[in-house]
Amino acid sequence: MEPATSLTSLGGGEYRSWVPSWWVWLLAAVTIGALGVWGVTSSGEGSIVAAWWPAAGVSVAFVLAIAPRRRLGAIGLVLVVTAAANLIGGREPGVAIGFAIANAAEAAVVVAILAGRRRRFALSTVIDGLRFVLAVAAGALVIGALAGAVVAVRASGDFGSTFATAASSHAAAVLLIAPFAVLPEQILERFSWVEVALQTVLVGATVYLVFRPGAQLPLAFIPLTFVAWAAFRFPMVMALAQSLLIGVAVLLLSLAGGGPFGILPTVGIPSAALIDVFLVALAVMTVLLVTARNQLRVATRAAAQTMQLVTGGFVGSEVGLLIADGSRGASRVVWANGAGQNAVAAEVDDDGRWTGPLEAGARTALDTGAESVYERDGYTIRIVANPLPELSTRFAVQIIDVSSTVRMTQIRVEAELERDAARAARMDLERQREDFVATTSHELRTPITSILGYSEFLAESDDLTATEREWVGVIMRNGARLSALVEDLLTLGRASAAPVNPAAVRTLDSHDLIHDVVMTQQPIADAKSLTIRVQTQDDDTVRVYPPDAVQSLGNLVSNALKFTPNGGSIRIRTAQDGDDTVISVADSGPGMPADARAHAFDRFYRAPAAERENTPGAGLGLSIARELAERNGGTIELSAGENSGLVASLRLPRG
Repeated sequence: MEPATSLTSLGGGEYRSWVPSWWVWLLAAVTIGALGVWGVTSSGEGSIVAAWWPAAGVSVAFVLAIAPRRRLGAIGLVLVVTAAANLIGGREPGVAIGFAIANAAEAAVVVAILAGRRRRFALSTVIDGLRFVLAVAAGALVIGALAGAVVAVRASGDFGSTFATAASSHAAAVLLIAPFAVLPEQILERFSWVEVALQTVLVGATVYLVFRPGAQLPLAFIPLTFVAWAAFRFPMVMALAQSLLIGVAVLLLSLAGGGPFGILPTVGIPSAALIDVFLVALAVMTVLLVTARNQLRVATRAAAQTMQLVTGGFVGSEVGLLIADGSRGASRVVWANGAGQNAVAAEVDDDGRWTGPLEAGARTALDTGAESVYERDGYTIRIVANPLPELSTRFAVQIIDVSSTVRMTQIRVEAELERDAARAARMDLERQREDFVATTSHELRTPITSILGYSEFLAESDDLTATEREWVGVIMRNGARLSALVEDLLTLGRASAAPVNPAAVRTLDSHDLIHDVVMTQQPIADAKSLTIRVQTQDDDTVRVYPPDAVQSLGNLVSNALKFTPNGGSIRIRTAQDGDDTVISVADSGPGMPADARAHAFDRFYRAPAAERENTPGAGLGLSIARELAERNGGTIELSAGENSGLVASLRLPRG
């Protein structure tokens, strides 16, 4: 079973079609067969064709409703079932098969004209209704011609009378029944069930009065007025259903001898042709009226949506919109939305005359073709006016309060100025801080040198007691720490002050650079029984300012020596990575957590573990190392070791 599918009709609307499954095929076969047998058995005496052939309407409806790729199968079903119905009804095999072929051909012609094998059709517009009527007419001509030929050849009957009877009876049936298979998507709208009940009672009473047995007055047109009522007041399916019921009632009452189409006793011949003409007229009128009403509903809904968009987007907007009439030397407001009414309320008098600064601004904008600006009590209002070409005395005005926009712009400009001022002040403070650090460091160098020098003289004196010698040692150790801190501050200031002079850049062998650093740090390693392993390659070089490279790598090695416990090891090795040489320093110490590594390069930052263990240092070593590396076009990254410890990777440009 195929799922239901939403499709677009030729008229532009959408409808949802049911896709028949096996039980629908069975139901269609039973219905077509039963109606076919009824049509054969109800044919009047001396006539081989019934006055109305509903099996044709159900057949065409079934083929139209079926999935396009299964329509050939549906037409085959119509052929087989119709042949069986004719045989069951008592017709001889040749006539039965001929009529079956004619019925299948009729359905094929109607479907081919409306939809073909790849499309679906819906009664969405009047054009669709006309196409439907023309397709049914073409199918009626086909059934009439084929049925007439069958009767003339196989039953020695009259071709002309058979053609007329078959064409009219089939056309009436298809027009009344097939529309139910091609209904468009229904537009939900309110209707009164009380009105439906009242209209149904009236149409039923009218049909009975006009077509009851014994009634002879020519009033067959009266029920058509109720069809128009239903078409324009009720849903499409209800109007079509009522039209079908009216047709069936008229047919049955007329066949019973009632109304203007009944059997005339004096003549003894039923007026089947007149009944079919009435049914065709009823069906055509209904189809055209319901399609016209549906098209009107679709257009009305589209117009309502457009109006809602316009109303919501413009009429109800915060922009004041007005239409003014400038004839007779004065301006009068003809129409305005809510915002426009509020804007000019103080300038419009009881007679509708518009005078005031806004009106003057509108006149100026209209004359100059450019917007005018009106400022009042801190408010800024833009006014735009344009003439209406088709109405020479009228013009459209837009009044836009841009006060909030102006204020926001002013606030934004003021905020930008404040940010610029804060940025300048911060840069000035940073410069002052750096100048202070550099100046202070320079000024501290001389007294610190004196303190260290005289401390050494005191330490060499033989006149000191043991306690005094211990005091001098404390002075020397703290003086050395203070001297190292001053040197770090001076180095940090130089690193961030200016880039490296290109003339001072040299290409260094990585092995020589590492050897110089290790030799400097070796006494510290020996004091802690640390092993330093170096692994380099012959062609590993770096292009840097030599003092910067030595101090940057030296700080990394010093940091590793400081945090590696006694008996540990430090591994230094080089590797090439594109245009860079990477020198990694890995220690076997406790390592550094990720949150501490994120701040490790901050100035004066000391990891919590260093604070707990009272590890000496000011928190400037890694910061200085990175400043010097970046000044030479390099970087430094920290990562966790494979097992433990910390890995510091110094990346520098290759030579």
